[in-house]
Amino acid sequence: MPWDENNVSKLRELWDQGLPTAQIGKLLGFTKNAVVGKAHRIGLERRPSPIRRTAIKPDRKKARSPVMPKLNFENKHDEVKTSIEGSNFQPMVKNLFNTAVKRGCEWPLGHPDESDFHFCGKDRFEDKPYCLDHCALAYVIPEKEENERQEINTRI
Repeated sequence: MPWDENNVSKLRELWDQGLPTAQIGKLLGFTKNAVVGKAHRIGLERRPSPIRRTAIKPDRKKARSPVMPKLNFENKHDEVKTSIEGSNFQPMVKNLFNTAVKRGCEWPLGHPDESDFHFCGKDRFEDKPYCLDHCALAYVIPEKEENERQEINTRI
């Protein structure tokens, strides 16, 4: 069905009432996209998108800690300046990946839901997270290396 003067006048009237484009389309016998396109072509006032948020989001950078950590490459002049201004609280940052404390074997024994769940705790093997016994279970030797090791063991 083509747009005629009657449909266009109804479109203007319903648009001014603030009806949703889908509802206008149902009333006039057009699709929502046809209504939006015609409204654009005849120059009706734009509406705010129902999808876009109008509320302003808070700046996440400002919401974080107001204290900036001191970096090593900054000038010593800046250090003198901050010490004169007064000391600010600077949280201690722990590096979880490079801890000096070497824990024991991390092979889980039991199920985490059970009360007697724990880790093996024996001394670790080299830089692996498990002891020697559990490394044998956790790491699979590729077939080629396994065949070579078997040949060496049979020769010995």
